[in-house]
Amino acid sequence: MTATAEVVQKKSGTSNRSERLLAELEKELRAKRDELRAHLRRHQSEVADRSGVLIPDDMGALATEDFLQDMTREALERERQLLREVEAALARMETGEYGICESCGEEISPRRLQALPWARYCLRCAEQMQNRSSSEAGS
Repeated sequence: MTATAEVVQKKSGTSNRSERLLAELEKELRAKRDELRAHLRRHQSEVADRSGVLIPDDMGALATEDFLQDMTREALERERQLLREVEAALARMETGEYGICESCGEEISPRRLQALPWARYCLRCAEQMQNRSSSEAGS
């Protein structure tokens, strides 16, 4: 049993089945974290290698290069945000707060955690937040 599983089991008295699920999710989160870190390192070095090297010879090529660089930066930022979410989930595992909705304090369903191991909110709260966000964007 991992140290994380022991902490969560002590705090919540989870069963062997829940303990196994938690260990699987921890393994998945660690693998995702490592994958994201490697991907970010690789892409950041590619961006650094490209910057300043290409000198487009016309305005169209320059606009295309700028667009591609913007898209790459946005993709990298999304990956950085996902990495922060994954690392936060691992930290919650260490403190025994993993699987508890940050909004209502209720338990996040195992099915939701299996689908999205870094979930911070139960499905009900996540949907409410999405609906609020959508209605504010439409106003």
